[in-house]
Amino acid sequence: MKKIEGHIAEVMKEIISDGDSVVEIDGKQYYLSLIEKPETTVAEDVEADYELKQKLLQAKRDILNGRTYTTKEVVDMIDQGEL
Repeated sequence: MKKIEGHIAEVMKEIISDGDSVVEIDGKQYYLSLIEKPETTVAEDVEADYELKQKLLQAKRDILNGRTYTTKEVVDMIDQGEL
């Protein structure tokens, strides 16, 4: 296997993702194919899950507004049924 990086790798990924995976080089046709799908990123998972995205945005707002809790406070809230 040959590892391709940089601009050439980006061009090849774009060709594959566009669905036009046959390329011609020096009069010969080559078929490019993805054989291993990469894992999703956290950002993709968050975008796909509306409820999770809303919870993370609320947490960010809480932090910006100074609403933070210690671990002990959270455990106490859980014990008291508040969470």
